[in-house]
Amino acid sequence: MEGLVEVCESAEVRIEFALNCKCRTTVRLRSQSPTTPIAFKIQTSSPNKFLVNPASGLISPLSFATFQVILKPQSHLPRSYPRSPSDRFLIKTAEFVANSVSTHPDSINSWFASRPYGFSTQDIKLKVAFVGPLLLNDAVTRGDLDAVRNLIKRQRSILADLSPTQAESLLRVATQLVNPDCMVHLLLEAGLRIQDPLRSSDNFQGNDGGHVADGDVKIARDHDKGVVDVETGEAMLEASRRGDVRQVELLLRRGGGGKYCDKYGLTAVHAAAFKGDKDVVLMLVEAGLDLECQDQEGHVPLHMAVESGHIGTVQVLVDKGVNLNAMNKKGATPLYMARAWGYDDICQLLVSRGALSSLPATLA
Repeated sequence: MEGLVEVCESAEVRIEFALNCKCRTTVRLRSQSPTTPIAFKIQTSSPNKFLVNPASGLISPLSFATFQVILKPQSHLPRSYPRSPSDRFLIKTAEFVANSVSTHPDSINSWFASRPYGFSTQDIKLKVAFVGPLLLNDAVTRGDLDAVRNLIKRQRSILADLSPTQAESLLRVATQLVNPDCMVHLLLEAGLRIQDPLRSSDNFQGNDGGHVADGDVKIARDHDKGVVDVETGEAMLEASRRGDVRQVELLLRRGGGGKYCDKYGLTAVHAAAFKGDKDVVLMLVEAGLDLECQDQEGHVPLHMAVESGHIGTVQVLVDKGVNLNAMNKKGATPLYMARAWGYDDICQLLVSRGALSSLPATLA
């Protein structure tokens, strides 16, 4: 018995965590059976921590059903996040044979209990992940780059949804780390938006503290043309981070912003690649933007596309003939990063096109 039900989103129960209050998330199921109703029953490894409503039910053929997972109020942060190794859910599903049994969840639960020994079910296992700004702030405070990356990977809008005050506070926390550069770089490239950071009447380098590449005007206030270049470049970088195809197209038509990079060396191509936005990357590629440009850590756009986990974006860059074996300053190639992140499909693509494995110099 295969393919009775699929989970519409990821194979995880993702919960936005908050202290001392109930946290809820909804999981949606889709029946893949064209003719027979499907009964489902939800079990959890942590019944003292989670409530499920409804815990059982019936899905009509090729229809949908949802259940809500409620995390009971917690007074402490999770021991491990985003992934919680001790918490799991099991969805048991089976073809429902119509009889006198009611479709009420309690009746469906009794129906499962009354099935004979050896009764076949299709089981779906769901892991638990905790996300949200509270955990992001904690991970940044601890300087845990891996936790920050994994939170952003699971909740792509987490940075964009922060208020200006929250964003500035998060950046301030990152800059106070012993070695802040990697954390600040990660947050800004992932889409953290700061209004006029590091800006004063005596020192202006652009709205994000960036500089203009290739010898363009360095102090924008002294040259009118420099102001236009910086402003257009910032707009291009921000639009690429958002995946705003129309805005990118408009800016490209105006002919500006293509060479702009921020103080971390990030360009519009880097930003679009990290977001995993295939359409924006393709648009920038066709406009002739540099695909081998490096940020201050030596990352080329292909590194960023691999980190996004979006194989379509990687494919665009690979098809344009970029250097598959480009190394960042630590010696890591795109293939090494794909393996580190567990992106098997991207690994296969890179290897099929001739990418060579490389162990970063820091680990060699």
